[in-house]
Amino acid sequence: MGQEARGEAGTGAAVSLSSNLTKKLLDILSSETDTVTALLAEAESKQKALVDDDLSALEEAVAREADLLRELEDWEAKRLRCLGEIEKKLADVGLTREDGTILTLEELAGFLPEEDKARLLDQGDKLREAAFRLREVNLLNADLLRHSLTLANYCLSLLTGDTGQTIYGEPGKKDRPSYQQGRLDARA
Repeated sequence: MGQEARGEAGTGAAVSLSSNLTKKLLDILSSETDTVTALLAEAESKQKALVDDDLSALEEAVAREADLLRELEDWEAKRLRCLGEIEKKLADVGLTREDGTILTLEELAGFLPEEDKARLLDQGDKLREAAFRLREVNLLNADLLRHSLTLANYCLSLLTGDTGQTIYGEPGKKDRPSYQQGRLDARA
């Protein structure tokens, strides 16, 4: 109810989106950004735990991360529902996408007044930046875990003299060991 946002579509048709839908989407994006930022903090906690070899801190971070991931999934479902409502509103005035894909924030911003457009794009940039940073930290954590597994396998091969299949790793996957053969006798 209240005010209506007006913009121009690529076809030149006037479009109106309720400010309630725009506010709802902005709130959802803000909550998603907060959740991704919290996930980033947990990923950094995991990284510190990996570097410090603190198993209990790692387990706690993983448990908190699982809760945050469920929360993010809920926010993402709400975002998709909200975008569906917006697309329905646009379809009601004759604007539909031929390929059936969901509108991007940039495309949606084209239907909003300048103030809402700027807020939407700014919130989208914040979410994108936080998600990109989270991806970087998670990739580094994966590398740290791979190195830890390689070191654990190397230490075990030194103790057992077995240079064959690794103890920890992917079953059935045969990789060449990236370390030297064992130097200690298994009887030691």
